Amino acid sequence: MCAEGMDVFAELCGRDYVLWGTGRVARAFYRKYCAERKMLQEPLYYCDNAEDKQGTTIDGIAVRSSEQIFELCHRYYLTDQPLVIIVGVTGINLLQIISQLEKQEVKADIRTAVQIDATCYFTEHEQDIDTSCASFADENSRRLYRCLIDNMVHGRPVDFSLVEVNQYFANDVIPALRDDDVLVDAGVCGGEEIDKALAMNPKIRVHAFEPDGQSCDLLKKKYADRSQVVLYPYALWNVEEQLSFSGNQATPSASRLGLDGDGNGAQITAMPLDAVMTEVPTLIKMDIEGAEYNALLGAERTIRESHPKLAICVYHSLEDYIRIPLLIQSFYDGYRFYFRHHSVTSGESVFYAI
Repeated sequence: MCAEGMDVFAELCGRDYVLWGTGRVARAFYRKYCAERKMLQEPLYYCDNAEDKQGTTIDGIAVRSSEQIFELCHRYYLTDQPLVIIVGVTGINLLQIISQLEKQEVKADIRTAVQIDATCYFTEHEQDIDTSCASFADENSRRLYRCLIDNMVHGRPVDFSLVEVNQYFANDVIPALRDDDVLVDAGVCGGEEIDKALAMNPKIRVHAFEPDGQSCDLLKKKYADRSQVVLYPYALWNVEEQLSFSGNQATPSASRLGLDGDGNGAQITAMPLDAVMTEVPTLIKMDIEGAEYNALLGAERTIRESHPKLAICVYHSLEDYIRIPLLIQSFYDGYRFYFRHHSVTSGESVFYAI
């Protein structure tokens, strides 16, 4: 454990805290630092704004409403021992909770799970960060990469100075799509990137992967008249396998494979890209909620032999900022690497290989 990480846990050791959030980030934090490493005692409560979660238990710990936590914070404040709140969400949800706490004038010691985790992880991997930076083809990539990591370590959730427009293509890294381009779109959602690509060049061909059956059916109807768009009802993975899947029709971009046992019971088919593609891709885009590393393993032959351009999201886990660049470099050392960030929050970081 890094010195900075030890300092964080030394500050929190023995103090009562609440873990705000009941989703992937909060539960992963609990598993890692409470259940497995025993570096923190259990939280007093989970907290969630969703009424259907309140009154339930997760990991044997009660889930309380925000109003109940606000009252608890007030009682702790009067004893001159502020309650610790560890916010276990990211992106826009993190900003919403911070705003909620500020509006209620909550007096508590507020931390974020991402900041605590990033402090430990990135300090332990300083040499790997240097290696990644050395591999980038331009100074802008090195600046963005280091600034984003520094923001996570120091708990700065918003930074407008890092935002680059046009995620994946139509940007300074991949400025145009050619007539003969074959795009693999992994992480289709409502087809926004397909629409953008076809608007740029209607002659391109698209192979799109959407494992959620309902979403895939809607996409097939949407592109019924576009013969150059092929839909596959699969997730991309390193082996052919049946996996649990957490679908989210209200927010399709939040749908994800049920890794670490977090699926909702729906079973979907996962396939390696190498086993599915009928033509050679020239551009692979992946935004698949933490499955990118395994999906790249399943595309190893394609990458080694054909060297398609890659636009791979790395923001779903801290490990991906380091292990994905190293993995791609091990497949083919002739790429030029770039890093761009496409959000004011810590989300939407993309690693490009050209």
